[in-house]
Amino acid sequence: MENNTIELLAFDMDNTLLLPDKSLSTRNAQALKQLHANGKHIVLTTGRPLPNVAPFIEQLGLTQSDDYVILFNGGMIKNTHTNENILNRHFILKDMQTAFHIITDLGLPIDIVAEKQVYSITDFGQSDYVKLVNGIVPYQQVALADLPNDLVFNKFVIYADEVQLDHLETVLQQHPELNHILSFVRSRRILLEIVPSGVNKGSALSALLEHFNLTAENLMAFGDEENDYPMLKLAKVGVAMDNAIPQIKDIATDITKSNADDGVGVFLEKYFNL
Repeated sequence: MENNTIELLAFDMDNTLLLPDKSLSTRNAQALKQLHANGKHIVLTTGRPLPNVAPFIEQLGLTQSDDYVILFNGGMIKNTHTNENILNRHFILKDMQTAFHIITDLGLPIDIVAEKQVYSITDFGQSDYVKLVNGIVPYQQVALADLPNDLVFNKFVIYADEVQLDHLETVLQQHPELNHILSFVRSRRILLEIVPSGVNKGSALSALLEHFNLTAENLMAFGDEENDYPMLKLAKVGVAMDNAIPQIKDIATDITKSNADDGVGVFLEKYFNL
């Protein structure tokens, strides 16, 4: 295969790079390490905050001076060596009152995700999002009134069943006044992520490509869910997992095995003759 133009490889993590138990397989790790050693930019591109990505950054050795990670579905681009951000899009709590009211009127819980802290808003009930946080990021239950009005955070999420989230998306679409401040996307069928307007994995990767003086012709991306759509659409080589939703498979240039079957490693070995 033609592979000499690919210089930056972007990987969604959950249900893509990681196994169903959220660990990184030996096969996938070896492929990424080898490509990194060969001078390719390896970029974990995720909705997670840094504490939930840091163990994998360490495991893969992605800590050199020109290594970056994309967090919060494209809201933050962080240099993993210096910890400096070249992009940081965020919300301020006081600007979110209208959106919060719309969501809570539907009886849905809200979890606010800041860079180093998750706040579960007790006014709205506790969701199962705490299970995804997995004890790695500090998780605090707090009343909305007790949060500082100038609190800065990169996203908030609604963890609910698929039908409830389908309805919420319909309701949010009926409030065009929110379009200039927020975007929303599913990162899995039971999780709706709400980020600043225009934030997505594709826009973040465009900024990172520009930083490296590269273009989309130099990009390969792997994903499985709706929030991966912009980066697979952008990439010269967009790879959908076998477990991906239909919309992702429809726009992919290639489809590989599932995340449970080391689909990332399988594809990379063949493409780059590893």
